[in-house]
Amino acid sequence: MAVFGYKATDASGKIVEGVIDAADERIALERLRESDLFPIRIWSAAASEKGTAELPRPLRGKARAARKDLLPFLNGFKTLLAAGMPMDRALEMLAELFRDASMGSVSSFLLREVRGGSSLSDAMRKAPGAPFGRFLIQMAQAGQSTGRLEEALDQAYRYMNRDREFKASVMSALLYPAILLCASILSAIILVTFVVPRFSGMFASSGVLLPLPTRILLSLSGFLREYAIFIVVAIAAIWVFARAAFARPEMRKAWDRGKMKWPLVGKTLNDIETSRVLHSLSSLLTGGVPILPALVIAREVSGNMAVRDGLEAAHQRIQGGTAIAKALGESTPFPLIALQMIAVGEETGRLEAMLASVANACEDDARRGLSRFLTVLEPVVILFMGLLVGFIVFSIFLAVFRLSEAPF
Repeated sequence: MAVFGYKATDASGKIVEGVIDAADERIALERLRESDLFPIRIWSAAASEKGTAELPRPLRGKARAARKDLLPFLNGFKTLLAAGMPMDRALEMLAELFRDASMGSVSSFLLREVRGGSSLSDAMRKAPGAPFGRFLIQMAQAGQSTGRLEEALDQAYRYMNRDREFKASVMSALLYPAILLCASILSAIILVTFVVPRFSGMFASSGVLLPLPTRILLSLSGFLREYAIFIVVAIAAIWVFARAAFARPEMRKAWDRGKMKWPLVGKTLNDIETSRVLHSLSSLLTGGVPILPALVIAREVSGNMAVRDGLEAAHQRIQGGTAIAKALGESTPFPLIALQMIAVGEETGRLEAMLASVANACEDDARRGLSRFLTVLEPVVILFMGLLVGFIVFSIFLAVFRLSEAPF
């Protein structure tokens, strides 16, 4: 017998943790369900604290490759199931389709487990490289328990595809300003450390009093050349210190809470977090996951510690009988209009649809906010680049003109 740790919710939605003896993980899950517990996570006592042993480097690379193929795999899987194909036959076709990719071995593993009597969600939990996240596993589990697996997988695919597209659009929008900023800083460093010193000897031998901008530029050039190694070390030390500081939960929480109040971008960041959480909640509820376990899973979707803690507090309030919209309003930084629409969804019995509608509205607001921010950012970066390079060129030419006017 092996010992497994577990984290689950009971019938009232309360989170419970403990250990259980079982021959394997599948039997442990069955025993938990027989005890009216809804498993969230289960791990071997020999595994790491996070629930999975650390993968060797080659397997980590395969895991990343498998995650890249996850959406095409999921799209094909739910399409085959919706067409009426048996699960094992669908997995067999996917194993053949992805035979040259990492998801091919994952599909073969799922096929062996399913034909061996395991449920799809249990097989996903044990898949090599852990390409399936908790969100997708819980959706598959809820779909199997309600007999709506195709619908649950379709909801999961829609959510994951939307999330990936939104991240890609944000990265694409920020790419141009980032390139401009890096180019301006790199150009300034090259000019100051390699070009300016070629003029410094000539300026020094002339004996002419140089203009103030030129003296500032030469001093800056000398400082950078002399103390370059110390500057690099200082930047690295600040980076390490900042990472260590943000590893502390209280510091990370304060930072995450504060950045949603920044000018220009604070509201956009809030809208992004609200959209991600509510999209995941809507997908989970539509897929058949009860509201309390759905809140626990949706909490993991957010990367903002303030939002995560707020959802945990809302979970406890809802468990105590508080209405969903009221609990979210008391605990999370979600916009007021979003909370009002959620309250309407509760009253009309259309919570899943209203959550999706609110999430779409917040995503649209986030896109508009990001567009406004970039409208301001791009000319600011271009202006900064022009002023920086212009100051260097102006300082050099100013000194050259001064030298040309000096008597010899």
